[in-house]
Amino acid sequence: MQAFGLSWGAAAPLSHCVEIHIPRAAPVHRGARTLLDAWRARDAEGRFLVGRDVPSRGLARVLSALALYEPLYTGDFRVRLAGHALRRRFGRDVTGETLSRLMDEAQFCRHAAQMKTLLETGTPLILEVRIHEEGRLQLCYELVALRVFAPNGRTPWILSGTFFHDWRL
Repeated sequence: MQAFGLSWGAAAPLSHCVEIHIPRAAPVHRGARTLLDAWRARDAEGRFLVGRDVPSRGLARVLSALALYEPLYTGDFRVRLAGHALRRRFGRDVTGETLSRLMDEAQFCRHAAQMKTLLETGTPLILEVRIHEEGRLQLCYELVALRVFAPNGRTPWILSGTFFHDWRL
C-alpha cells in the first residue's frame, strides 16, 4: 500500500529473516556521510552531545534516519528516539522499546556485542546490512553507529543512522 509517497508494504515486520552484516571502512550513502562528518567535527572539538548537537540544522536532512539508544544496566538498550527508518525496519514505531524485545536472541546478542564495543572504544561502526527472508533480499541499508553523550555530558549513548539505499537523504 502506498500513501503520501510511503510504501507501507516495505514496512512489514520481518519474521524468519537472515541478517547479513558487511563491515565498511567508510560510508557510501550521502546521508551516512553527512552524519559521520557532523559527528567527527563535533568530536574533534569536544563531545557530541544529545540536545546540543542533535537535533541540529546540519543534521536536519537525516533526522528521519536517526535512532538514539540508551544503555541499560541489564545489558540491554532502550530506543530513546526512533526515526522513520526504524519504523520501516521494524514495521512500527519502536520508541521506548528495548532491543531484546525487537529481535530474536541471536540478533540481539550480535547487536548488543557490537554496541558494547562501540561504547568502550568510541570507534564508529559502519556496516552494510542485508536482510533476507525466504531467500530473497527484503531490505538493504547502510548503518552508521556512533558513541555520543547524554545531555548530562557524561553518560555514553549510541546514535545510529539507518540509510536505505533506495532513499535519497
